[in-house]
Amino acid sequence: MSREIKIGVLTFVVMVTMIWGYTFLKGRNLLSTSNELYSTYEDVTDLNVSSPVLVNGYKIGTVTKIKLNPSDVKKMDVFYLIDSEYKIPKAAVANLKSLGFVAGKGIFIEFNKECSGNDCAVDGDQLKGQSIGLIGSMIGTEDLSGYSAKLSESVREVIRNLGKEGEEGAMNEIIRNLELTTQNLASLTASTTRLLEGSEKNLNKTFAGLAVVSQSLAQSNKKIEGMLANMDKISGDLASANLGNTISKTNTSLDQLSATLVSASATMEELTALLQKVQKGDGTVAKLVNDRKLYENLESTTKNLNLLLQDLRLNPKRYAHFSVFGKKQESYTLPDNDPANQAPEKE
Repeated sequence: MSREIKIGVLTFVVMVTMIWGYTFLKGRNLLSTSNELYSTYEDVTDLNVSSPVLVNGYKIGTVTKIKLNPSDVKKMDVFYLIDSEYKIPKAAVANLKSLGFVAGKGIFIEFNKECSGNDCAVDGDQLKGQSIGLIGSMIGTEDLSGYSAKLSESVREVIRNLGKEGEEGAMNEIIRNLELTTQNLASLTASTTRLLEGSEKNLNKTFAGLAVVSQSLAQSNKKIEGMLANMDKISGDLASANLGNTISKTNTSLDQLSATLVSASATMEELTALLQKVQKGDGTVAKLVNDRKLYENLESTTKNLNLLLQDLRLNPKRYAHFSVFGKKQESYTLPDNDPANQAPEKE
């Protein structure tokens, strides 16, 4: 056998092996006969080409392709190959179920008994498709309603006992605290409502007063603007005035006033010292002020001098005699109301 023939035979064998391996990976076994069936589903999430087709958990086929349903684009047609040795009845149901949490989905063929004759599904037939969720896949569709009822009853029981007095757990404690907080909030709201109702009249009066004040401020706005203008003018006048000379003169006057106050203070101190000496009895002035006997003598002398002057005015003849012709001197007669005869007044 020539070398060319050997190469050709080897190439043919390799190509056949590759084609067979590719189709086998796609789920088709070229060495055995198979029937292609299909089912329609609304959602084929996690279902892929080459996903398994199982009966009672045993793989009997493989998904080959997934296409849009030509009649309803919201549904998908799933085609799968099943070995012809398995007799699948036409009434079988192809359930699309989860294979696990991370294994994706597969098609589970379910039927009651094997078929015979025309009751068996042949190539191109459609089986009824039905999708089952993760929970239904785990516990079965038959027990799903029972589990759902038990689960609902358990949830209702847990909800009824939430926050119940005597129940342990952080959640129950939180519920009880929330209930107490809600009661306190309701009481606070009621108290606030009563307070607002009782203060409604006062609030209305306050708002009315605020309205009057606002109106008064609005009316006084022009006056305020005038006052501000005057203040600006005064500020400008002060800024333009020669305040340096005025301040210098003011400082000089203050210095003079300070010197005057110092002199007055010294004078007052001297006067205070003099008065203190008078009170103590030191010096002539103190003796004049404090000597009672001297005061009485002076008073008596002054009184006698007043009497003398009065008597001189009333009786001048007693003190001066004029006789031109030698007339005989008349005798002196005391007046009836002689001041000298009057008793001195008591102090």
